[in-house]
Amino acid sequence: GHLRFPHNRGTPRRITAMGYVGNNAANGVWMTLNGGQMAIAGASANTDVEPEFSGVKVDSGGYGILDCDYRTPQEAWAVGGGGTMYRSTDGGKTFKFDASADRIPGNLYTVKFFDDKTGFALGSDGVLMRYQG
Repeated sequence: GHLRFPHNRGTPRRITAMGYVGNNAANGVWMTLNGGQMAIAGASANTDVEPEFSGVKVDSGGYGILDCDYRTPQEAWAVGGGGTMYRSTDGGKTFKFDASADRIPGNLYTVKFFDDKTGFALGSDGVLMRYQG
């Protein structure tokens, strides 16, 4: 079997989601935090007991960011409260507001890319958005 060691999260805020940068553990770890914040750590986060996370620049206006996924190693999308959507083109270091979901009432809870052409965001009341390039 494998031994598992606890990892400190480096923040008092509640973590809402975590994943691998670029969907590859070798690239590091991202996490979304309560209060519309995100943080990212390098590949050492996979083995360090106290990994060094740094804040991600995202102007969420206080809306919670509930999930993030990478379409490509450089392009990531994040979704959250109030039907908000954000896009990064620098590997997840900074995110900018994307108006794709502006007319969606309610929250977007999860975003998932299956490859660079196929992606979906799921929201409240059965809202399902499809990535169209």
